[in-house]
Amino acid sequence: MPIADSRSRFADLFSIYEWLTIAVAAIIFGIVLYAVLRSRRRGDDRPRGKDKRTVVESIYATLLAAIAVTLVTFTFRAEHRVDAVASSGGVRVDILAFQWQWRFGYPDYGKTVLGTDERVPTLVLPVHTVVRFDAVSRDVIHSFWVPAARFKRDEFPKRHTQFDLSFDRTGTYIGRCAEFCGLRHTNMGFYVRVVPRDAFQAWVQT
Repeated sequence: MPIADSRSRFADLFSIYEWLTIAVAAIIFGIVLYAVLRSRRRGDDRPRGKDKRTVVESIYATLLAAIAVTLVTFTFRAEHRVDAVASSGGVRVDILAFQWQWRFGYPDYGKTVLGTDERVPTLVLPVHTVVRFDAVSRDVIHSFWVPAARFKRDEFPKRHTQFDLSFDRTGTYIGRCAEFCGLRHTNMGFYVRVVPRDAFQAWVQT
């Protein structure tokens, strides 16, 4: 999944959430304000019998349920498109997450990048190339997160997670672990450096 497509799909999804949130909030505040004003006009000394507005309440509850179903449907559709894995990738990268560092392996080139306490690891990738990731954790649950791409995948112990990414422009992006994994969780960062393909080939051969 190209990061431009990933950003676009989640931006569209967030816009749906935003407008529905505004609409629901307006309805709720409107109903509360109406109830308060009506209660003040009629006073508190009136008998409180069975509420005759059950039909309106039922319609309101049905509307909220429909909104919830709509949001869940759109969310799963967006996730399904982002989660789609290509039949073959241009570059393979193995991710090993552990407390509190990352190891990035390039099995096709016999190259490994390992982070240390003094040095944050840098994941080097070629631009406009589908990269097939295979991620796993060595200890607890971690999460591979690139905020600029709006992309996050969890890494589980003894269970491999596969996903694709394709960066549409060169540059350096910040990566984080988005799952609390221990006392030094905040130190578990990395960089993603996207370079031209010839520069990537030169890098893996060094």
